[in-house]
Amino acid sequence: MDPFEKPQFNGRVFENPRSFSNWKGLPGLRELFRWKFVERNESHLPSQTVLDHSLPVVTPQFDLKSKLSATWLGHATLFVHLEGINFITDPVWASRASPFSCVGPVRYRPPPCEIDNLPALNFGVISHNHYDHLDADAVSTLSAKFPDMEWFVPKGLSDWMRRHVSNNVIHEMTWGESVTLALNDGKYQIWCVPAQHWSSRNLFDKNKSLWSGWAIIGNERKFYFAGDTGFCETEFAKIGNNLGPFDLAAIPIGAYAPRWFMKSQHIDPEEAVKIHKLVKAVTTIGIHWGTYKMGSTESYLEPRSKLRQGVEKLRLSSTSVITLGHGETWVEDPTSRYSSVSSISSTTT
Repeated sequence: MDPFEKPQFNGRVFENPRSFSNWKGLPGLRELFRWKFVERNESHLPSQTVLDHSLPVVTPQFDLKSKLSATWLGHATLFVHLEGINFITDPVWASRASPFSCVGPVRYRPPPCEIDNLPALNFGVISHNHYDHLDADAVSTLSAKFPDMEWFVPKGLSDWMRRHVSNNVIHEMTWGESVTLALNDGKYQIWCVPAQHWSSRNLFDKNKSLWSGWAIIGNERKFYFAGDTGFCETEFAKIGNNLGPFDLAAIPIGAYAPRWFMKSQHIDPEEAVKIHKLVKAVTTIGIHWGTYKMGSTESYLEPRSKLRQGVEKLRLSSTSVITLGHGETWVEDPTSRYSSVSSISSTTT
């Protein structure tokens, strides 16, 4: 196994490794001003009627019988069923991805179900502490509803988690570490893997906790969750070579424009397709789009159309890299490797 790169840590804060050549640091005040007041903004939302047509939300039909299925609950939140176990990624139900109720990224597509409607969960994985990926109320509610549920979080985040959960087990990990869970007569490896990003929940905690992706390795099926990331080709190749191929991957495709501002921290749809190939995924679901008004300048439907263009450019199958509707469930078909159990087509424009 080719060892994963390790994050830099000076005893107080984490940084992306120097080998991440695409990491240019976060923009300064001048760049922030240009982004907010000069850059052309195409992110304006249409009427509710148009949203209901272009991004419909349906009640999930969770599949618990197949070897592998995944239900998109919005943004980076997926309910995944893998070989008899259930887990959730970056659970967020908040109406705003913000510490404030009146300002911050607003949710313009509602959650397709309440937490009370979820099937039992064995564990959850958290990629980092940004508000659109870590929802305190959701974490607390899930932990109370499923007291045997375990949590997997990056280094530096366990103290925050302990303040928001009851007695649930919390695994705090860094890149390249793994934990093996024995569940339902099977063994499942949960790997913490590299991502190119940063962390913060307030003005005083920048990069005091790590960020990561996650790989879940079952007896026959494998799942990869990229979290939030810029493009670090070498590490994605290592993920594919060391832990792949993956039967299913979840890779972000939104909040990428303008590129001069977002490139270090957020991949675009074309880069998502490249990562799909690097991690050796059979099927990839595009996530991190169509849910919150994140402040990026692309049109709200552009991530989906750009993703299709990226698939066509690399001459991949139209079912290899897809998007789901809110509440829609992807189910692995051993013959075609893709089918949908809800009535929404993932090719709606």
